[in-house]
Amino acid sequence: MLQSMKAATSELYALFVDDGSFAVAIVVWLALVWIGREYLQLSGTLCEAMLFFGLVAILIESAVRRARR
Repeated sequence: MLQSMKAATSELYALFVDDGSFAVAIVVWLALVWIGREYLQLSGTLCEAMLFFGLVAILIESAVRRARR
């Protein structure tokens, strides 16, 4: 029973998250931009640009890492 629950959980996780470091990087970047907006009082336009270019950089890094495999 426990073995099948572990297998089902693992399959469910893999269904939504193919690359764990990619997902973690996105969540961390979103948190950093949110902190910049809320606590450092950065402008909305700056935060939007930071969000866009940061996510593009994360995507490129992930694609390059995946291509090397």
